Amino acid sequence: MRRKAGAFAVLLTFTLLAAAAPAAAQLQWSSKDNKQSLKVGILGQLQAEEADVAGTNDTSKNLSFRRLRLILGYTLGDQLSIFFDTDSPNLGKSTAPLNGAGVKDTGNIFVQDFVATYKFAQAFQLDGGLLLMEQDYNHNQSAASLMALDYGGYTFNESTPTQSRTGRDYGLRARGYVADDHLEYRLGVYQGVRGVNNSNEFRYAGRLMYSFFTPQTGLFYRGTSLGKAHTLAIGGSFDKQEQYHNYAGDFYLDQPLGGGNSLVLQGDYNQIDGGKFLTTLPKQNDLLIEAGFYIAAAKLQPFIQYANEDFKDPARIDENRKTVGLGYFASGHGNNVKLTYTRIEPKKGDSRKQINLQWQVFQF
Repeated sequence: MRRKAGAFAVLLTFTLLAAAAPAAAQLQWSSKDNKQSLKVGILGQLQAEEADVAGTNDTSKNLSFRRLRLILGYTLGDQLSIFFDTDSPNLGKSTAPLNGAGVKDTGNIFVQDFVATYKFAQAFQLDGGLLLMEQDYNHNQSAASLMALDYGGYTFNESTPTQSRTGRDYGLRARGYVADDHLEYRLGVYQGVRGVNNSNEFRYAGRLMYSFFTPQTGLFYRGTSLGKAHTLAIGGSFDKQEQYHNYAGDFYLDQPLGGGNSLVLQGDYNQIDGGKFLTTLPKQNDLLIEAGFYIAAAKLQPFIQYANEDFKDPARIDENRKTVGLGYFASGHGNNVKLTYTRIEPKKGDSRKQINLQWQVFQF
């Protein structure tokens, strides 16, 4: 009874905070000649979590920051722009070895993105820095505008073996938009895993995406528009270094239905194989499907998310994650609360559940 009361108190507190907090205006400065501008923003995701601990009868409980980011945007004229943000993910979250005492994460603030863009033309732009790479649609979405509480459980499976930072690597990329901005291309060369004497070949990645209705011309792809944009995007990508490859195909639909309501569907499929080059990245097929319906009058969006990790090696254990959730968008993506229930189901062994409650504050 005490546990249920505590969970209800956390839920009630998060909901009241979301309902009470007003939407903020952009914080921006411009030079007198309007040739330079600086914009400052923040993303905070306070999260409560209860999760079964594998191999025990214990339930892990945490109250922490899923993300805490400082965001900066700078422009110089019409050609040069810089996007920069930091992060301290899972700040305050306690992790513990099996039957061990938990230790809270005391914070490690690092550069999450640094992208300098020089725009020669709409059809040809160069991005340089620490870049979110070209994989599937979910991989390139902004964390601030996701419909679900978080990315798919296997969206960034390549990150650790490729020595990436949550899907990001150091490199230079060409990016452009043609056919009235409906067709996007991205093609980049990246640091990748350097190997002995830094002698490995570089990492190469590319992507094509066609948007049938509202084009997308930003660094990050949009999430749920809450009934404001009509989107149907179909894309494909590759990521390759030495014998490693990741080939992906995806689609994203955001369909307004009148009255401010909308339907959102997403599907992402990845074929990944580390080969002899990345032996810690086994051959696998990863799938993500999610769907949601935005109810404008109530500012609510119920959603479901299914993620599957299918290994080709029978010695490895396949797994899927099934999530149902509800988002309350008090002030859109600037101020919202999301509640999810997830079942993590390995092909062998016991399933376990996870409950998350997140309050997001975002402005940029």
